[in-house]
Amino acid sequence: MDERIRTLRALEPKNSGRGSYLAILEAAAGLFGQFPARDITLRDILSIAGVSNQTLYNYFPGGRDDIALSLFDRFQRTMVEDFNENISSINPKNKEEDYVISHLSASLVRAVFVFLRQSYAVQSNLYEYLKAHNLVGMATHIGELEEAVARELVAHLGGRMSKAELPRVSRLSVSVVRSIADQALMNEDFDLGVLESNARMLTRSLIRTGLKKQEGPSGAHEFHAYTPAPIAIVGAPISPAKRQGILDRILKRKGRG
Repeated sequence: MDERIRTLRALEPKNSGRGSYLAILEAAAGLFGQFPARDITLRDILSIAGVSNQTLYNYFPGGRDDIALSLFDRFQRTMVEDFNENISSINPKNKEEDYVISHLSASLVRAVFVFLRQSYAVQSNLYEYLKAHNLVGMATHIGELEEAVARELVAHLGGRMSKAELPRVSRLSVSVVRSIADQALMNEDFDLGVLESNARMLTRSLIRTGLKKQEGPSGAHEFHAYTPAPIAIVGAPISPAKRQGILDRILKRKGRG
C-alpha cells in the first residue's frame, strides 16, 4: 500500500469530526456519480458537504486528489468486507473440490462486480479522474483482498493447496478480477454480466493451478485477517436547485475556458 494512502487512513477520524469527514466523501461520491470528473471542484464538494475549507484540508491535505484517493480506497475496503461476508456462506462440511473452488471464485468476483454494478457511474468517473492525474497506480492496492483470499484458500482447501503456490494464486486471482473490472470502467460498451462470467471462469482455473498433485499437510501460512470499516459511500443526495447551481458553475467555467 502506498504511503500516501496510509497517511490518509491515519487522518480519518474515529470519533470527533467523523460526521464531517463522511459528509465530504458522500458529497464527492454524489458529484462523481452525476458530473464528469474533470468538472468537479472543491467548491462543489464543499457546497454539498456543508463544511469549511479548513475542515476539509484537515482530513484531505491534497484537496481533490486526496478526496478521490480516499474514496477509491473506501471502495476497495468495502470489497474486502463484501468478500468476507460472501465466503461466510460456504458450507464447511462440503469438502468437495469443485464446490469449494466454485464458491471461492464466486465470492471474490461478487465482491468486486456487485459493488461495481451498484456504483458504476461513481467508480467510472472516479477512475477517469485518478487516471488523468496519474494516481491509478497509487490508488489500486490489492494486498488486503489478496490476504483475505489466501486465508480462505488455506481454510477451505487445506492440504490440497500448495504453500509455495498460495501467494501466486491469491495475487493472480485478485489481479485478474480487478483488471477485468477495470475494463468495465474504461469501456462502457462491455457487458458487465459477460465480464463477471469471464472473471469467474478465469479465477476457477487459476485456483486449480495451485493445487497439489498429491495430498499432504499444508503447514502454517503467514496471512492475517483484515477487518475494514464496513461503510460503503454511495453519494449524498443533491437537491434539484443545488444541482442546477453546480451545473451553472460548470457551464460558466467552460465558457471562460
